[in-house]
Amino acid sequence: MKKILFAILALLSICPIAWAQSSEFDVKSTMYYAGGKFGSRTASGSRIEPAKVLSGEHRWVALSLDLYRAGFNFGDTIVVTEHKTPWVNGLWVVKDKMASSRKIDFLVHRQKGRTFRNSPCKIRKKLPGEDIPTMGGEY
Repeated sequence: MKKILFAILALLSICPIAWAQSSEFDVKSTMYYAGGKFGSRTASGSRIEPAKVLSGEHRWVALSLDLYRAGFNFGDTIVVTEHKTPWVNGLWVVKDKMASSRKIDFLVHRQKGRTFRNSPCKIRKKLPGEDIPTMGGEY
C-alpha cells in the first residue's frame, strides 16, 4: 500500500512539469523597461543591459507566479504566439517574476515601447530539439 501511495505522489509531483511543457496558456501581456523603478537586474539575478535589449539579444520576460507553479522556471525558453505586436511573437527567455495572475511582462527598450500593444497571447515552453521558425519580424 505504501508503494502505491508513493507512486501516486511521485506522479502528481511531476504532472505540473509535464503539463506546462505540453500545454499552451492564454495570458495577458504588458511590457516593462530596464532601469528606473524597475531596476537593472531581474529576479533571476541577470543584469539588464539596455543596448542588448534594443538589439534583441536579450529577449527576456517576467511571468506571473501562477505560471511558475504550473511548471515554468527561470531560464526556460518559451514560444509566444498570437500577439498583436508582430515582433513580440517568437522565442523569449524567462528571467523575471511578477505577482499578477496569468500574465507575461516583456522586457523592451524604450525606443520600441511605443510600438508595443498590450494584448492577449499564447505561451508555451519550447520543447527540447524543437525548431521554431522566426516569427513576427525583427525586433
